[in-house]
Amino acid sequence: MTAGRLAAKKPAATTNTVLYRCPTTVTGSTVVNVCNQSGSAATYRMALRNYDQVLHLDGPESANGGSASTYKFAKGNPISAYKLNLNPGYTYGDALPGTEFTTTNGATAKILDVFKDVADVTYYTKVEEITSVALGAGSAAGTLVAGETITGATSGFTGTYRGGDITTAYINIPDVAAGATTANISRTTGLGDGMYLTLDTAANAGEIAQIDASGINTTTNVITITRGVLGTTAAAIKAGIAVNAWSASATVTTIDEGGTFVAGDGTLTVTDSTGFISGGFAIIDNEIVQIDDVNGNDLTIQRGRYGTADVDHNNGVNVTLLTDNGTYLMNFFSEAETLTGGTSNASAVADFGTTTSAVIDTKYITTLTQGGTDHEYNASFDVEIGRTYIWDLSDASCNNYPLKFSSDDVEGPNGASGTGTEYTQGVSKVGTAGTAGAYTSILIDTNTQANFFAYADGTPAGSTTGVGVSVQVQADPTYQQIFIYDVAGEALVAGDTFTINDVTQTVLANGVIPGPFGYVQEWFPDKAHLKVTLGEGSEAFEDNDIVYDNPTLNNGDRTFVKIVDGKILSINNVGGADAARAQGTYPNLTANATGASGDISKARFTVAVDGAGAATVTIVDGGENFAVAETIQINDGQLGNGGGAALTFDVATISTGAAVGQTGLYSDEDYLFYDNSVAANETEKNSAIIVGPGENLLVYSSAGDLSYVANGFESPSDDFTVINMTKISTEEEGGVAPPAP
Repeated sequence: MTAGRLAAKKPAATTNTVLYRCPTTVTGSTVVNVCNQSGSAATYRMALRNYDQVLHLDGPESANGGSASTYKFAKGNPISAYKLNLNPGYTYGDALPGTEFTTTNGATAKILDVFKDVADVTYYTKVEEITSVALGAGSAAGTLVAGETITGATSGFTGTYRGGDITTAYINIPDVAAGATTANISRTTGLGDGMYLTLDTAANAGEIAQIDASGINTTTNVITITRGVLGTTAAAIKAGIAVNAWSASATVTTIDEGGTFVAGDGTLTVTDSTGFISGGFAIIDNEIVQIDDVNGNDLTIQRGRYGTADVDHNNGVNVTLLTDNGTYLMNFFSEAETLTGGTSNASAVADFGTTTSAVIDTKYITTLTQGGTDHEYNASFDVEIGRTYIWDLSDASCNNYPLKFSSDDVEGPNGASGTGTEYTQGVSKVGTAGTAGAYTSILIDTNTQANFFAYADGTPAGSTTGVGVSVQVQADPTYQQIFIYDVAGEALVAGDTFTINDVTQTVLANGVIPGPFGYVQEWFPDKAHLKVTLGEGSEAFEDNDIVYDNPTLNNGDRTFVKIVDGKILSINNVGGADAARAQGTYPNLTANATGASGDISKARFTVAVDGAGAATVTIVDGGENFAVAETIQINDGQLGNGGGAALTFDVATISTGAAVGQTGLYSDEDYLFYDNSVAANETEKNSAIIVGPGENLLVYSSAGDLSYVANGFESPSDDFTVINMTKISTEEEGGVAPPAP
């Protein structure tokens, strides 16, 4: 029990001031002495409030003609806008309301619930080629960030990081243009001036380049080359393409056909076949041939290899065996060099083979930021029930890559089986991929298939295979953000940890999101007014704060509630009658235009038109952010389309989010004394004032010479019962019950 002086104040004149606040755990029994310290009489007022604030919430209210609010609140419900971001986070069932924790740094708080975001999720999508770069086991240091530039420590070669893991990095690497004469190569060991580079390991295709004199930089692994030699055509060089390096050997013979060796002839007779072997390659003028068999001085060959032309050759010209100097990767990082992110400074060591080209895939890459540069490749997406997911396809790179969903095949109807099925439940497809406003969306609900695929349905069918991803519905996801209340002790900071049910949670960087918290005292659904008592040490609630309502059913479905400013409470200046306007009642209309700042997407009106075309407007939902005198317009198309003029009306009065602030009064009924007089240099004693849990005394003086002292005692009380929504925890089967309310 606390006894003695509970509070003392000398407020400024004509200023409402909280004299004494009673905690929710006790009842205060007080005597309030009002002392006039001046030589003139003065008056005072005193009010007993069961609230610190009265909040005006979003949504309908029957007081303004709509239906009563359906939000669920009861006296004793905790409410909070204070959040934490945690790792690993909680499932819905394991975030038990009322569970108290203490961090390693001495902060205390209670869990209200997980933050189940229901806002639409938009993935701003591009289609790009991404190249796989293998990373050395255990070489990763730090975490690379999508969109940052990756630079090789040896080569200085760069690319844009597009995601990956500890084994593989996915990187955007631009092509080397057909006219470019320098390029990075994975190593220079074994290379020499004048060597031919076949820019495709497939012997039936490609360009041939030749290393220039003094064209090898052994420090950066950059080579200078002549493009399109031996009659081949220079083309763009893809990232990580495998190239073979060839040099002329000392094994040389001549054509011995007795005449022209004509194009298309697959048997070549030479003067001496010594040194020529099956599987080898030889050059004749500008043509490279592949030797399949050696029979005496007859060579069975394949003509026009590596992009060279199958042409006639004169008798007696040289046939030179080529030496294979190994396989390299061109337009790529150097072997075993360290790759470092320019933003994150994270690093890893490249660890790739050179027997085949690096893997290049055309994929959807996404970011959550409109106009962002941090697009990332994800092989799969986790989606949550109750949210709509939108793939924005307006970027030009999405042209011919419209995103669709498949129920049973990664490529939908275009899959190899040809029996795949497009998935359409909850799906909307708008516009043409690659043009402004195009998107594909899906609403995830309890009827959504648990696993499905997103694929690209290009033209012709099957031409865009391999672009898509898998999608998994998370029926019981882990949420990293939670609401908390009764925050006390040391300040919560990033890196704080606490343990509940043997699971340790860590507060993430930027994971402390301070906000107000408190308790419900009274709820008025007809006015959408909520009386609240602030928690000890809490800041005040403000416009646009978002909290949960608090159903009392087990495992109830909470709803987000917004404290709104500028909600329309009344209107005036309704436009005059128009005989052309169609008679009827038109419910729940959204306005077509507003003359100022109001959010017309949220406001709703019912318009009744009589036989003379006169309109009566009822506010169903006042929306938010409107201003007094703002003009609202509803077009005739929503009013029966009879040909009348658009209906206009003005905003007369609006709400304040904090309908009553910390020093305001909700009703004159809260007054205990009103303009009581205190003589000069006298004291007035007010006895037996009981202040209940969570209540407070508010005082007001006509002059600044009045002082107030509240004497008495506080005794423990259970009159204020905290009522939390209960859950059936996954831990209960192991004997852990929800905390008592």
